Amino acid sequence: MRDVVKISWKIFLSLILWLPAAFVFGQSLSSSSASFSEQTAYPIFTGKDNIYYFCGTSGHQNGSLTANSSGAQVTFGWEKFNANTGTFSYYSNDTGITSVLTGLSDGCYRVNFRDNGIDYQFRAWVKNGWITPSSSILDSNCEYFNLNGTVTGSDYSYSDLSANQLIPLDPAYKYIWESENKLIATVKNPIIQPPPPKNTDYYFQVTDRAGCMERSKITYESIVAEAKFSWRTNQLPVAQFTNPEAPLDVQFVNESINGDVDKYEWTLFKEKSEIEKQSTGGVIVDSVMEQIFLENPAYTYNHTGSYMVKLVAAKESPGYTCRDTFYLKDYIVIDTSLVKVAPAFTPNGDGINDILIIRTRSLEYLDFQIFNRWGRNVHHFHKSGFIPADAPLATWDGKINNKIASPGVYFYVVDAAGRDGKRRRKKGFIELIW
Repeated sequence: MRDVVKISWKIFLSLILWLPAAFVFGQSLSSSSASFSEQTAYPIFTGKDNIYYFCGTSGHQNGSLTANSSGAQVTFGWEKFNANTGTFSYYSNDTGITSVLTGLSDGCYRVNFRDNGIDYQFRAWVKNGWITPSSSILDSNCEYFNLNGTVTGSDYSYSDLSANQLIPLDPAYKYIWESENKLIATVKNPIIQPPPPKNTDYYFQVTDRAGCMERSKITYESIVAEAKFSWRTNQLPVAQFTNPEAPLDVQFVNESINGDVDKYEWTLFKEKSEIEKQSTGGVIVDSVMEQIFLENPAYTYNHTGSYMVKLVAAKESPGYTCRDTFYLKDYIVIDTSLVKVAPAFTPNGDGINDILIIRTRSLEYLDFQIFNRWGRNVHHFHKSGFIPADAPLATWDGKINNKIASPGVYFYVVDAAGRDGKRRRKKGFIELIW
């Protein structure tokens, strides 16, 4: 068993001696403060060295390198590569177990030291990275504008240490345009189409191969408008009907962005079926019912049907007047005419079905009469220019000369004209029940 343990220790010691000295004893050249590192690709010089990048602002010198011995006191001899002569020349000396250089400018640095009787030499390149992006706006018009990004930054080239041949490195810029925390583009000079209808900040962010990142801001001063509107009515809804009735008072609510107050153009189109009827056979007709040049106009639709509305908003700037058009998503639909008389009512004062209701929709004229069994007129309502608010006036409370009428069957006659051009005539019987 002891022989096996002795053999294992011999194998372990032989592996230790076989490993590279830099790995075993800790001799090294590195940088813990670098933003990024990669290795050289010399075309002629044998070997590879680390390139350490340090991000900062233009002209900064934040390079830092650290040389380590195995733990013994050594003398570190620092040299720097001279690109003019293609040779290394003295930079500084330092004694200790660690030597740290800071505030280094761009270039290749070499350190030499003797540790436990062995000579060590390490090299590394220092590159002080920086980026200065700038942004501007070009070709701004009603349809689009160009975001123009430019960037200057560090020269990341290095030299072949044998031939002193310059080896350029592409900064490998990556571009991002953002606005309102949203990604806009990943190209240097994007086209924004259509332009936003409000002043908008755009941020141009640039990142290079070392991970150095900076960004600039440009504000787009909007020269365009965005047209938008909604409409409302004070007409009370009726549960049995989806659409309002005529006449319908409509208030248009201008929700446009960046439009000039004096440049709104409203187009109220004729009724849809009327336009379609007149357009048969490929004939082009005038579909415009009315044009209004106010910011928030009101309009009364006197007839039933389906109506479309268009708003044009405009923004005037030096050299341009930019316009935008908005149509309603759905037509303003106004119910067809209707007359309907309840078959019975109970005017007993219990608050339930106490009056004879005549249901009306979109009427222009109404004549409503009720007769008893002997032909005597017991109720008469007549109104030209009928509006929805008149409907309660047409009902019968079951009284004759302020006295409750006798129970029984009564005869009614309705003659009405709808705002859709239709004549509504009805006759029938109703029952008065106590």
